Amino acid sequence: MLTMVLGAPGSGKSTAAPVLRRLLPRHVVVDWDDFMPDAAALAGRDVPTSPDLWGPYRLLVRSIVGMVLPVVDAVVLGVSTPDELVDWPPGSWVLLDCDDDERRDRLAGRSVGDADEAIADARAYRRLGLPVVDSSGRTADDVAAELARIVERSELR
Repeated sequence: MLTMVLGAPGSGKSTAAPVLRRLLPRHVVVDWDDFMPDAAALAGRDVPTSPDLWGPYRLLVRSIVGMVLPVVDAVVLGVSTPDELVDWPPGSWVLLDCDDDERRDRLAGRSVGDADEAIADARAYRRLGLPVVDSSGRTADDVAAELARIVERSELR
């Protein structure tokens, strides 16, 4: 079983991932950013700021997920939409989101690109109609606990 957690930069994916790993010990929890430093070293440049690397990076993460899924369930926290991952195994989707002002505060001082772009991405993601977990003003433990409940409910279907 695959659960995809979509979230624009600043939504809390990387903050929730370690807690999710603790709450879902029988799952492989993959934060989309986990492989960025090694992929950047291999490519010789930064992946997030190199749009021509986004497709190959998706393929890398897809390969990793494809290797673990036959053995264990997986949760992938990332920035790619269902339309961008059509060749991935089927699974359930949830949107991790937060208030735009909070997103701007979270991204201040981080080298993840432009906060305005992240806010625009978040607005586009909201239009997808996915179930939403709002991380605004919440602890990582609280957000991860809600995500874990969603993952566990998805597996019961």
